Amino acid sequence: MTALPKPVIDAMADRAVRLHHLLWHTARDDWAIMTPEQQEVLRHHGWEPPRPSISAPPRAIELENGSGEDFLFMHREMIAAVNDILAELGDPQHVRVEGWPTVPAPEDSEYPVPPPFDVPIGVLVTTEDIRGAKSPESFAQIRDWESKFTDPARLRGMSLGRLGALVEYTIHNTMHLRWSAEMPGYRPDKDYFNVDPRWDDAGYDWMADFYSSHVNPIFWKLHGWVDARIDDWMAANELTGAVPWSFDPPWSGPAGHHGHDPHHPVARLAVRAQPGSAEADYLDSRLRALEATVEHVKRAGVHEPAPFFISRDVRLT
Repeated sequence: MTALPKPVIDAMADRAVRLHHLLWHTARDDWAIMTPEQQEVLRHHGWEPPRPSISAPPRAIELENGSGEDFLFMHREMIAAVNDILAELGDPQHVRVEGWPTVPAPEDSEYPVPPPFDVPIGVLVTTEDIRGAKSPESFAQIRDWESKFTDPARLRGMSLGRLGALVEYTIHNTMHLRWSAEMPGYRPDKDYFNVDPRWDDAGYDWMADFYSSHVNPIFWKLHGWVDARIDDWMAANELTGAVPWSFDPPWSGPAGHHGHDPHHPVARLAVRAQPGSAEADYLDSRLRALEATVEHVKRAGVHEPAPFFISRDVRLT
């Protein structure tokens, strides 16, 4: 596997991008189980999700509220931000983000599955989660999901929001854990929202952490595969042109302001920011706002959600 160009890694490892990705997943995954006081903290900072992705206990995936569109849209915007960098670099080896045509098999030498490993006690993802996602049984399940998510007949029978929600909490989350590798250290290690700057090093790119997964080159192969499901859905439903999102736009976090792009502003700002530029100044202001949000949610006792929860009891129809 060819490593991504350094400007891409540096932009995605930016502290503001890391915090944004962590807060976006936290807000939509755990909104339904937060106390009213905790919800008010996120609301005050602009982080109330219009469409939570998981319901209140008994916990279940929200298949019909449109949260799946938010998932697909937000990551398509991240891909667009990376493609902006690649277009400027003009590297013939990295023209644009290209996902896997099909999920790599266990014997694939270019994208080998890292071996199982023990996760320290206190880390949100457990050893059993990791081992299970790397098992032969898990790959058989991945192949079954893949065949269904690429079947035009099935895609014609579901909404884009339902497709996104199903993809997120089945094959997508499984692949994140499957391609996670042993690291020297793991965040948050019992301390929720532990965002010490030492975790901002580009080498911290663990696929099983919302704070770091998007720094890993595998993330872009995985999400390129996910993004292609939007195109399959469009083709299956004989749609052309712009994606007919149900929301204008779907939710990717607090909206931009002062004339900046509201579509995933932090990732795009990290791409454009140059020292002394207006984009760099605005990115710095966004970082201060993100750090204030994290500090306040910690004080309110908000927990980070267990990352990459996998649902195996939903019907793919």
